[in-house]
Amino acid sequence: MNLRHALLMGAAASWLLTGCTSAPVILSPVGPGPAGQAVKSSMGYLRVFSATEKSIPLASDDSTLFNLHSGYDIQNKSGQTLQFVSNHASNMDEWPDLVALPAGIYHVVARSSCCGQIAVPVLIVEGKTTAVHLDRDWLPPASVPSSRLVFLPDGEAVGWSSQVREQ
Repeated sequence: MNLRHALLMGAAASWLLTGCTSAPVILSPVGPGPAGQAVKSSMGYLRVFSATEKSIPLASDDSTLFNLHSGYDIQNKSGQTLQFVSNHASNMDEWPDLVALPAGIYHVVARSSCCGQIAVPVLIVEGKTTAVHLDRDWLPPASVPSSRLVFLPDGEAVGWSSQVREQ
């Protein structure tokens, strides 16, 4: 192979790899589910089931590993990061954090199990919880029409459609 071909192949590989990692997949807005129980609160709540990672064993003789949800950013509509959520309290905490937020529209940038970085607009409603499922562990009720759900590019359901049009 001559130098010209090697440079062209290197440039093409670089372009392809950069294209895969530069921008997250953007989904439709996710909101609270229709059956979610409302609580009296001026805040709304967010729970993100991001992709999981194996924990580090707590002791050298302990081989127990836990599936910790990866951290994520909460951004405002302008893309400014408001908060980073580590999404677990300890090396043994397999349940994602519940985050209280004022009502409004936010963007969650998190890692999914299938598609890498995902940007998800979320609607936070006072007294309700919006859940985003990026770890392939959620099955919506079979009777729910697909128009009420938001999906990853591979067809996996991630949450309830918020029916909100962003400005």
